[in-house]
Formats: sequence, structure tokens, C-alpha cells
Amino acid sequence: MVSKRRLSKSEDKESLIEDASKARKQPLSKKTKKSHVHNEVEENDSVFVKLLKTSGVILKTGESQNQLTVDQVVFQKKLFQTLRKHPSYPNIIEEFVSGLESHIEDQDSFRNCLLSCERLQDEEASIGTSYSKSLIKLLLGIDILQPAIIKTLFEKLPEFLFENVNSDGLNMPRLIISQLKWLDRIVDGKDLTTKLMQLISIAPLYLQHDFITSLPEILGDSQHADVGKELSDLLTENTPLTVPILDVLSSLRLDPKLLSQVRQLVMGKLLSVKLDDLPVIIKFILHSVTAADALEVISELREKLDLQHCILPSRLQASQSKLKNKGQQSSSGNQENSSQDCVILLFDVIKSAVRYEKIISEAWIKAIESTASVSEHKTFDLAMLLIIYSTNTQTKKYIERVLRNKIRSGCFQEQLLQSTFYIHYLVLKDICPSILSLAQSLLHSLDQSIILFGSLLYKYAFKFFDTYCQQEVVGALVTHICSGNEAEVDTALDVLLELVVLNLTAMRLNAVFVKGILDYLDNMSPQQIRKLFYILSTLAFSKQHEASSHIQDDMHLVIRKQLSSTIFRYKLIGIIGAVTMAGIMAADRSRSSNLTQGRTDLSNEQYTQVTSLLQLVHSCSEQSPQASALYYDEFANLIQGGKLAPKAL
Repeated sequence: MVSKRRLSKSEDKESLIEDASKARKQPLSKKTKKSHVHNEVEENDSVFVKLLKTSGVILKTGESQNQLTVDQVVFQKKLFQTLRKHPSYPNIIEEFVSGLESHIEDQDSFRNCLLSCERLQDEEASIGTSYSKSLIKLLLGIDILQPAIIKTLFEKLPEFLFENVNSDGLNMPRLIISQLKWLDRIVDGKDLTTKLMQLISIAPLYLQHDFITSLPEILGDSQHADVGKELSDLLTENTPLTVPILDVLSSLRLDPKLLSQVRQLVMGKLLSVKLDDLPVIIKFILHSVTAADALEVISELREKLDLQHCILPSRLQASQSKLKNKGQQSSSGNQENSSQDCVILLFDVIKSAVRYEKIISEAWIKAIESTASVSEHKTFDLAMLLIIYSTNTQTKKYIERVLRNKIRSGCFQEQLLQSTFYIHYLVLKDICPSILSLAQSLLHSLDQSIILFGSLLYKYAFKFFDTYCQQEVVGALVTHICSGNEAEVDTALDVLLELVVLNLTAMRLNAVFVKGILDYLDNMSPQQIRKLFYILSTLAFSKQHEASSHIQDDMHLVIRKQLSSTIFRYKLIGIIGAVTMAGIMAADRSRSSNLTQGRTDLSNEQYTQVTSLLQLVHSCSEQSPQASALYYDEFANLIQGGKLAPKAL
């Protein structure tokens, strides 16, 4: 069969299509000869069987593996020398391959030749790897046989293209193509590339996908340019194969001009691609960026990549289907999980690019920096600045400068920040420490708008992230409060107060950190002391359970200690703390409030605690007109607020 005239490309392709269509029409029984008796050694006088036997391979029939009696390298060397020194060389190769073709007409024999051989030689005597190759793979490793064996495989392959998977679970087309992977040397790379591309053009879609992704493992570097050109042509014709083609193009060494052309083509499709396909597409675009066109590419990518319209509809759809099918939540849950996985994968690709490619990270920051209009800024921009801030330490100062300028100019406002956390919280929670570090840096600013933005970073990190991150947020705020810087203390207390209103249950878990601030009351202003005791009293008395009792005890101890002091500065702390605490303890339960959820009306014992606390304040302050005035002022302010229960009044 090797001596047939060489077909042209078009004739070759036509013959492949013809073979495939014949294979589809023929039943399996006609395609294969009747199987041999199981587990018998193949015995005939053909050159093929004899030469294999003398070189160290025993062919088996049925479902038994072919047996290898020598080491794999020794077999290849023996067979090569036998063929090369044969009196009728090179005609012997024709005879040998004819024998192989006759042998593999039987489907069981063909399958055996594609599966690994059984090794009979002593393991310790083996000089090669412990992995045993198939007979076809061993023959492909012999240069003088390789072209003819490849031709035979490609003539055989169309028979199986439209078959179902065998009863033993083997997919024959995949098994045949796997023989070509990782060969030490390819004798005629151009011919193999042509054959593979012709095969891809006629194969069913699922096999096209597999064949394309196998190309980098089959072809050598010298074929990359040819296959790159062929794949880029295929990309314009066949949209369903965009992802495998781009995945392969990212792995090949290609001409920058070709990459640029393909990138332009892909960029045009970006608005219409599915979320599932985005990670591979973005990986290709970022992989093809050069220093000369980085800013241009990233700016275009930034404009066209609107993740908000990819993520929100899938999340909304999932939540709606959950409401419709409360008893059948699995499908909607799977859909939501699938879209979340795609988003995480996409950001992993971007993170990797900005971490290892300085030109990409710098171009991305410049693209955002050069955007002047407020309306043109997206949640994706803010998410990207936070991601680059976390992955690239060298650009931190640059990003902080860009952020401060954007905040001052009103481009980054609270609504944009909230939307960024809402849409991208899955990605941002992984960089929580960096976000808190940035918030800390912004809180040290003298500009009020920047301080506010820093406090919002803390607030939304607490709102959208998990328990561990919430604990880190509270710890960072407590550090600010204990720093002694008045502006920081005020801002941090205001954030804690917001967090108590936002999520009281989560804040109660972190009450022990807040309680630690009681050791730093000396440098606080009366207003700050009032806020702190309001926060602690809310955490301690909002719901009666064991966890809050230790906070109550500590607060009572601090208040009694401060009230008994003769120094007015300390007495002031005791008075403000006691009246604030009494106000929370005796709050009117009939009013519906987030802070009084789960609480019942106070018992007589609790009313007694409130009155005895106030009597203690009265008795400790009556000797000092200044202290008495402060007490009456605080108490009058509490009553004026109208939040006390009538019975307590």
C-alpha cells in the first residue's frame, strides 16, 4: 500500500471523506474480519510477524496484550537493523507495512496494537522506563517506518469517526491520535500537519475539539507556523471551535503579526461570547500582548469586557429559578456555581498575567488612569486596581496615587464601590488582606473624601466577606481606635457603629476585640467615649446569652472603677459610660429596631439593675457640682431622645 501514488491534498481529503462515509454505512460485522480464537499467539509466515518475533514482540489474538520479550529500546534497535540490513531493502518496508495492514484488519488485533504491550523481560534488566508503549507507538519511533505507519493510521482512522464508543469504553479515534503524541522525532512534519488538518475538517465536533487540543503534543516547533496559519483560517470559518483553537494558539510559538491578526478577530467577537469561553479567550489575548501594543490592547479589552452583564444575569436567573422551584433547587444551584467557577477561572487568568507580565499590569493601570469621564468607569476597573494592588508589590504606590486622584475627582464613589463588592465578592475575598492594607493606608490621609472611601472598604469587606475576613476587619478598626490619632479614632468608631447596625450577629462574634478598647479610654474625647459605650452596650445587651455576659461584667467593672475615682477626667468616663449603658438596657422594646431584635420586655430584675446603676452614678457625682452637671446633662439628653421604655422612666 505504500507504493500507491502519492495523493494531492484535495484528493487525499476527498478520499478521507469517502472512507468516513463508507465506514458510517457499513455495519461493524462487515468492517472487521471474524476475530481470531482468544488468547492465541499469531502464527503465520508473513514477513511482518516473523520480523517482530525475531526482534522481540509476540503478537497475540483476541483480547490478550501483545507481548514484549526485550526492552523497548532494544526492540526498536533490532527491528531497525534487521530491516536496514535485509537483502531486499527498501522493498522489505513495503512488505512489512502490508503485513501490518493485513493484521489490523481485524478490530481486536488493531486494538491490541494500539494498547500497551505486556512486558515479559525482568524489570531489573529493563534499561528504559517502567511504562510500556503500544506496538504502533514503538514502530512510529523507527524513522524508516514512521511515514508509512502514519499513512496507514490515517487511512484506517475514518472507519471509526462516526462509531460509538466500544463496549470496552475505548474511543478508537482518540486512541489512534494518542499514538502520535510525544514522539521523539517526526520525519515528515509538513505531511503530518496536512493530514491532521484534513482529518479535523471532516471529524465530528467533539472529536475536532480533541484533535485540535492534541496538536501541541504531536507537532514539533518547526510545524508551529504552518499549523498556526491553518488554525487561524479555521477560526474564521468555525465559531464553535474558538476555545480549543485559541487554547492551542496560546501554546504555540507563532509570528507576532499572525497573533495580532487572530487577536483582532477574537476581540471583535468578545461581546457575543459565552461566560464559559471567556477564560481561554482572555488568556489568548493577554498572551499575545507586546510592549508596543499593550496599552492599546488593554484599553480595548477594558471597554469590551463587561463582566457585569455576564455575571448579574446568571445570578439573577439562578435566584429566580430558586424561587420558582423551591423543591428542585439543584439545577439553579449548579447553574450559579458554574458561572461562579467561570468568573473565578477568568480572574485567575488575569491575576497570573498581571503578576508575571509587568507590561500588562502597567498598561492596565494606565488605561484606567487615562479614563476621564465618571460614567465610563466600571466595577471591573475598581476590581482590577484591587487585584493588581494585591499581586504586584512594585505598583502599590502607583495604584494608591491613581485611586486617590479618582476619589478626589469623583470618579470612584460609594455606589461604584458597593457594586464592585456585590458583583466581584468571590474574587475580592481572596485578596482581603490587601484590601484591608489599602483601607488602612487611605485612613491615614488628610483628605476627608479619601478617608471616607477607606472606611467604606472596611464596611463592604465586612458585609460581603466570610467570618475570617470579618474578624480581620474588626481587628484593623480596633487598631485604628487604639492608635490615638483623633481623625482615625472617629472614623473607625463610626465604621464599627455602622457594622453593629449592618450585622449585629456577626459583630457579636467579634465583641471580644471591641472590648479590648476599654484599656485605651484615657485619650478619648467625650463623644468618642459615648460612641464606644453605645457599641459595647448594644453588643452586650441586645440579646441575653452567655457570650455577652462577660462583656457586661467588664463594662460594670470599668464604670464602677471610673466613678469611684476622685479625678474628674476618669469620673467623666464613668458617668458617660453608665448613662449610655442604662439607655441601651432600658430601651423601649415596643419599637421595632435592628438593634433590639430577639429581645423581650425587661423583667423587674432588669429594671432594678438600671435604676441601681443610675443611683450609683448619682451618689458618686453628688459631691462634685461639675460631675453632677454632667450627669444631669447626659441623663436629660437620654430622656429627650425618647427611646426609654415608659416603665423605666
